[in-house]
Amino acid sequence: MNVNLLNISNKAFYGIFIVLAFVIYGNGINNEYSLDDDLVVFNNQKVEQGISSIYDIFTTRSQKANKNTIYRPLPIASFAIEKQLFSELPRYQTKKEKKQNDKITQANISHFINLIFYIITCVLLFNVLRTVFKEYNVLLPFTIVLIFLTHPLHTEPVNNLKSRDELLMLLFVLLSLQQYLKFSLAGKYYRLFIAFVFLLLAQFSKQNGIAILGILPVFLYFIKVSYKKIGVLLLVSMAAIFSFSMFKINFIGAAPRAYFYYENPLLFEGNIIDRISVGFYCAFFYLKMLLYPKNLSFYYGYSQIPMADFSYWQVWASMLVFIPTGIYGFYLFIKRNVLGLGIVLWFGVMMGVINVFFPIVGIVADRFTYMFSIGYCIVVGGIILKAFKLPLDKGVSNVKVPYAFFVVISLIIIVYSVRVIDRNNDWHDHLTLYDNDIEHLENSAKAHAILSNTLYPLVMNKIRTIPNDKSINGDIDRLIFHYHEAIRIDSNYLVCLNNLGSVYSILKRNYKQAIYYSNRAVKINPLYLEAHFNLAFSYDALNDYNSALYHYLEVIKINSNYENAYIKLGLLLSKNNKLEEGVMFLNEIAEKESQPKQIYLNIANLISRQGEENIDAALVYFVKSFNQDKQDSVLCEHIIKLYEMKSNQEKIDCYKGFIE
Repeated sequence: MNVNLLNISNKAFYGIFIVLAFVIYGNGINNEYSLDDDLVVFNNQKVEQGISSIYDIFTTRSQKANKNTIYRPLPIASFAIEKQLFSELPRYQTKKEKKQNDKITQANISHFINLIFYIITCVLLFNVLRTVFKEYNVLLPFTIVLIFLTHPLHTEPVNNLKSRDELLMLLFVLLSLQQYLKFSLAGKYYRLFIAFVFLLLAQFSKQNGIAILGILPVFLYFIKVSYKKIGVLLLVSMAAIFSFSMFKINFIGAAPRAYFYYENPLLFEGNIIDRISVGFYCAFFYLKMLLYPKNLSFYYGYSQIPMADFSYWQVWASMLVFIPTGIYGFYLFIKRNVLGLGIVLWFGVMMGVINVFFPIVGIVADRFTYMFSIGYCIVVGGIILKAFKLPLDKGVSNVKVPYAFFVVISLIIIVYSVRVIDRNNDWHDHLTLYDNDIEHLENSAKAHAILSNTLYPLVMNKIRTIPNDKSINGDIDRLIFHYHEAIRIDSNYLVCLNNLGSVYSILKRNYKQAIYYSNRAVKINPLYLEAHFNLAFSYDALNDYNSALYHYLEVIKINSNYENAYIKLGLLLSKNNKLEEGVMFLNEIAEKESQPKQIYLNIANLISRQGEENIDAALVYFVKSFNQDKQDSVLCEHIIKLYEMKSNQEKIDCYKGFIE
């Protein structure tokens, strides 16, 4: 079949990309919120405030993550704009609600916009590749982008709203690259300023945009830009990254992240040799997923991805594939060969996410392939065109394209597209995603924990609203199973130990089991407030007064404002006629506190329970509490009422002065 490629306009290629993207991702637009979307949009207070919060979004951190916050303001700002424009729409619908009356939701709008960003990225990639491959036939960049657009590993960035940071980061990196390439070919210094701005926006989306420092010189060398000009363009890029860093330091400051073993054991142990062996394992994992991603997953982590040493066959297989291919690829790149360019981009960017230079949270992730898959797609596209001996010269107009070429490309697109369409459905909502993926994540501690933590409030809600539902016991057993699995994988998984204790205590009323798991949590972290409270509650239920008292007091020592502990402690003391003993212990804690307002208040309440004859003693502690915070008008009025009972006008007038 002869194809006149010179007669095909860019708009025609764009049209193909747009139609294909909507065909394979269209069913994902009707999805709702899923993994981590609550961090960036669903429960984000700044997003709820709409456009008025844009300044705050850029001058404060974006989302909570393990006692620290992440700074990726641009995606958050985009969600705030959406909220401003589409606030009249329902936020989301459950599957049941959709079946009854399917409406467009705010979540659907967000998914649609994610898809638009993805389409723009594919168009930009095509334009960048046309510039890089300016001496080559347009069939090369077209084939590369078709493979990129349909690759199933990109379903996470497109379907996961939280991953809009990945979409925007690559989009702005490509815009920046486009300006750099145009400048290197035609001059015009204003393009450097535009590239600088786009790179800043990439950094404000996600700091992984720093990868441009490696990608840019690779592309520039390939198109034969002088070393001097490459150096200048790299300086502009470094200036943009430095400017972002200075902005972040001055406005945001530093906030060290809290890490956990199940996220990546290399954060806690191992040397450079361990990182290298794990790195080869991860590279092999990504190779399999790039060729055909069978078991896509929302989270991997420990020990779904093992801390592989050199006894693992995957490590040796990876070395046999990547070392010679990398050497040969670099040789081809020096000669400015297409395959060499693809291999250098693929391997080079991948090096940043395989745990060799620094451990990655989650160890591997589908979304981590988003940028380096460009190199993979260049390699595959180049191999296919070379295999069918298609001319790559730009000047060739009528190209005789074998039918076998169309068959191979069509098969790749169809197989990948079917996988994408199927995977979109998995991302419909939290539980749909977790239920689907957990079947092949049997060794991921966090995956089991995420599923259980999602089920827990749903089970509690079902108990409150449909207490006679026969499925509740099965739901509780399922909840317990996944917490057990998480602990089987990581025996020190604190949250799961505590939550399992809570489930046994509240839902199963198996207090001995609750004590067992909560005790394990406390042994790991003696300051784990929730675990102490679970222990106190369980001992209380077993009528073990001394143990219950000890743990309620431990809760108060950890957080003297934990009101529920005072309520339960008061009931425990009353039930056992130990109010005076409780007052004594609370006094001891108060003496060591810098701000014992709540402790004094609750001592006063305990004394008040002992009868009206103890008003004087109670008043002493109410006054002590008030002295800690003289703006507490409610407490002040209560003190006045007590002095009215004693007809102490002097004190009444004194405390009325605070209110007036």
